[in-house]
Amino acid sequence: MSSDMTPFAQSSRFFTPACGGEDPIWNLTMRARHGEAWKEFTADPGSHVITEDGAGSAGLKQMTVCGFHGQTGSDADGTSQSCMEVRLDPLALSTGPMTLTIAGTAIPLAYGSLGTAEFTAQEGNAPAIVSAWTWTVCDEAPQFIEQTPQQMRGELVLDDPPKLRGRLSRRADVPSEGPCQGERIEAELVFDLGH
Repeated sequence: MSSDMTPFAQSSRFFTPACGGEDPIWNLTMRARHGEAWKEFTADPGSHVITEDGAGSAGLKQMTVCGFHGQTGSDADGTSQSCMEVRLDPLALSTGPMTLTIAGTAIPLAYGSLGTAEFTAQEGNAPAIVSAWTWTVCDEAPQFIEQTPQQMRGELVLDDPPKLRGRLSRRADVPSEGPCQGERIEAELVFDLGH
């Protein structure tokens, strides 16, 4: 975790059925801050990783991780969801362990839109990082994602290519006016998808 990120109060652990639920395939901590109040997004974590032809970290194209705050049932009120996404250029990834710095400004897509967020890389951003962004949305209608610029910083560490094992640390500073999007969103993901 970078020195300007503060410790999390709790984390969520995802387990793989193939290992009998014994070993976590990832540990996730995610939270958003409004003013001085922090909201944890540790309920029902989910993730997907997209690779080219199942090639592990050598073909990694996208990592998306989400967590919920509040009740997660389909009829629940007062539930919020926060997600972070990183898109990569698999051709720019090396074959050995690597640390990829994330540094840039992102403008998220509107709620329900498909595609990639607008991302402007800043000094130090790794060439393999195509875009990185974060969004938070409440279940109450109307659902929206604030399309204000986010200052993104963090790093993706891949420990053991071609296996997908490592960690992702992210922080987004968001000028926020709505009730859902945090003014700061922080996430720490430790993953091991090589089981």
